[in-house]
Amino acid sequence: MRILLLNALYPTPMHPKVVGGAERSVRNLAEALVAHGHDVEVIRAAAPSGVLTREVVNGVVVYAAPSKNLYWPFDGKERSPWLKFLWHLIDDWGCAPPIVTERLREFKPDVMHTNTLTGLTTNVWSLAKRFNVRVVHTLRDYYLICPRSKYYKNGSNCDGPCKDCSLLTSRRRQKTRVPDAVVGNSLATLNLHTALGLFGGARIRTAIGSLEESGARPLPPRDRSGDSKLLFGYIGRVTEEKGVEQLAKAYGLLPQGSAGLVIAGEGDAGVQDRLMRLSGGREINFMGFVPPREFYEAVDIVVAPSLWHEPLPRSVIDAISYARPVIGSNRGGTPEAMGEPPYGWIYDPSEEDGLLKALEASLAGGLPVLERKREDNLLSYLRVYSDEQ
Repeated sequence: MRILLLNALYPTPMHPKVVGGAERSVRNLAEALVAHGHDVEVIRAAAPSGVLTREVVNGVVVYAAPSKNLYWPFDGKERSPWLKFLWHLIDDWGCAPPIVTERLREFKPDVMHTNTLTGLTTNVWSLAKRFNVRVVHTLRDYYLICPRSKYYKNGSNCDGPCKDCSLLTSRRRQKTRVPDAVVGNSLATLNLHTALGLFGGARIRTAIGSLEESGARPLPPRDRSGDSKLLFGYIGRVTEEKGVEQLAKAYGLLPQGSAGLVIAGEGDAGVQDRLMRLSGGREINFMGFVPPREFYEAVDIVVAPSLWHEPLPRSVIDAISYARPVIGSNRGGTPEAMGEPPYGWIYDPSEEDGLLKALEASLAGGLPVLERKREDNLLSYLRVYSDEQ
C-alpha cells in the first residue's frame, strides 16, 4: 500500500526540531509501516523562507514544504497579538503547499493520513478528494477547534470554543466533513471533537499510541545503593498548562531529603529559577533536552501533571514501556494511557493537595509493590501499546 503521511513536524537530520510527542509518534508510525512492507512518504511543514527539501530516513521519504504564511510558528520567537491573529486566519483559509498536489499526482497514494496540520492547512483533504484518495485523520491535539491547539486559556480548560477560536477555526471545522475516517489517539480527545459536531460523516474509531522506538525495552529498577531517596521525574515542555509549577510546589512540601526531582525539557527563560523558588529552594536536577532513554534511566517514577486535557501524553507511554510507573493527572487521555488498572497513581489536579498525596503515596511503600507486580503489568501493557495495534 502507498501511504502519504502529513504532519506539521517530522524530525530528520536536516530538520531535527521536536516540539512534542506528536511528531515522534508520526515518525514511529511511518517507520513501522515501512517495516511492514508499505511505501510511505511524509510531507511536513517548514519555514516560509526556506526551500523544499527531500530526505530518505529509515526508508521513509520526507518532504519539508515551506508553509504559505507570514512566519514559522516553531522558531520560538514572540509575535504581536495582531500578527498572530493574521497568521491563524491565513492558516485557516490558506492554500496547502504545492508539493501536496505534486505527490498526490506522482506518488498516487492509496491513503492520505493526516495528523497535526499546522502550516499545511486542512485544504489538503480537498486536494486528496480531487485525486480520489481516501483520507484518514488522527486527532493528536485541538488544532481543529482552537488555533493554539490546547483548548486551554487563562489557567483553565475551555468548556467550548470562544469567539476568537470560532472565527479562526471556522473553515477547518467545516472541512471535517471531508475525511473518510477519524481516529482519536484517546477516547477523551475523540469524544470532545464529536460532541462539537465534527466529523459527522466519517467512520470513527479510537486508537492508542505505540512505543516510541522499536528497540524500547523495560529498564531494570534504578540502582539506589548510593542514594536511597526516590527520584521523581518530568519530561516535556516546561510550561504552565503542563502542570510543572504545581509539581515543583508539591515536591517542596515533601519531607526534606526524602526524594529528588529531575526535569528534562525546554522552557521559557528563567524557568529554572522560578521552579526552584516554587519548591522552596529544594534541589532540582535540570537535564535539559536529552534522549528519552537517558532520562528514564535516571528516575524512579515519572510524573505527568498536566492541567490541560492533554490528548495522549507521550511521556506516559514511554515511561511505562521503560518500566517506570507514573503519577498522572486525571485530565485528557492520561488515565487511558496509564492502563487499567493504572500502572501508578492517578490524582485530580483541581484538589489542592491532590498531587502531594500521590507523591506521598509513592514514598509510603507503593513503589516496591509496583516493582513486585512489574513483570505482569508490563507484559500486558506492552501487548496493548505495540506497533501491531
